[in-house]
Amino acid sequence: MAGQLADHAARRGADRAALLEAAGLAPAALADPDARVPLTAFYALIEAAVAATSDPHFGLDFAGRLRPEHFDALGFLAMTSPTLGEAFRRMLRYQQLWNEGERYTLELRGAHVHLGFTPFGPERPAHGQMAEMFALDVLVNAGRMCGDPLPAALVRFRHAPAGDPGQKERQLGARLLFEAPVTELVVPAEVLDRPLPHANEALAGFLERQVGAMTARLPGAASSAVADRVRAALGERLREGADLPALAARLRMSPRTLQRRLGDEGTSLHALLDEVRRGRAAALLEANMAIGEVAYLLGYSEASAFHRAFRRWTGMTPEAFRARAKGGRAASGE
Repeated sequence: MAGQLADHAARRGADRAALLEAAGLAPAALADPDARVPLTAFYALIEAAVAATSDPHFGLDFAGRLRPEHFDALGFLAMTSPTLGEAFRRMLRYQQLWNEGERYTLELRGAHVHLGFTPFGPERPAHGQMAEMFALDVLVNAGRMCGDPLPAALVRFRHAPAGDPGQKERQLGARLLFEAPVTELVVPAEVLDRPLPHANEALAGFLERQVGAMTARLPGAASSAVADRVRAALGERLREGADLPALAARLRMSPRTLQRRLGDEGTSLHALLDEVRRGRAAALLEANMAIGEVAYLLGYSEASAFHRAFRRWTGMTPEAFRARAKGGRAASGE
């Protein structure tokens, strides 16, 4: 993928060698299709390409040219799945094969599916480009895979807008809300049942065995699921907060082992609780719930603690966020 991105930037007029040098990548590293490059180098490559092309829409332009087959065995596994929902679940199950730092989630909430994206490391410009690439890959490219673009109810981005937000809305075919607490796509749950034209369960079964074996060979693969299991458990018991002994017992390990395993993955129980709360806060606020009730459902003992956390996440108060979200809905005619 890094090689394809560099090639695309070169077709747009960028100096390919200079881009690779800026990202700390040797040309030989991109010649092997099975090689892996550091995710931070890929981020640096995107940032260099945006600067070289002077195009804040570069990520969307590149993502619009991607096809499932560009993701190799994982892409073919998605294509041969029976439904779009099963394709998503398989992509999520083996997301480490795509990269080992970012995280993608799928959560069914009533009549809608929330597809989330969390980038790797401290905030940087590449995170916004990656978030927009993720949105286009799901809404447009996955839509092509099943024959129709996906009807998005809303796209939330954590990053600030760059370029022309109106043009980005047209490219994605959805209403966009920037500087939100979390990056996620909200789509009707019914899209999960869309059949795929190239479904072949026998071939998909063969590909899944290959993809599973490839994933198992990745460094640290054995412990990679711990943080995701903790996120899922926290999401079901937010009001109880980060009860380490209870969570450790649920995951059938000692509290000390759980802390160590999370530390090995570069995170902690409290960091994961903060992340899960941040992701749930936007949906609860947009549901027009009272601030005190939102704070209670997220596990805060007082509304003031939720206010402080929300301001830390977004730089604004919960009331200001909700007012801005309502304004966006009114502007779009909803």
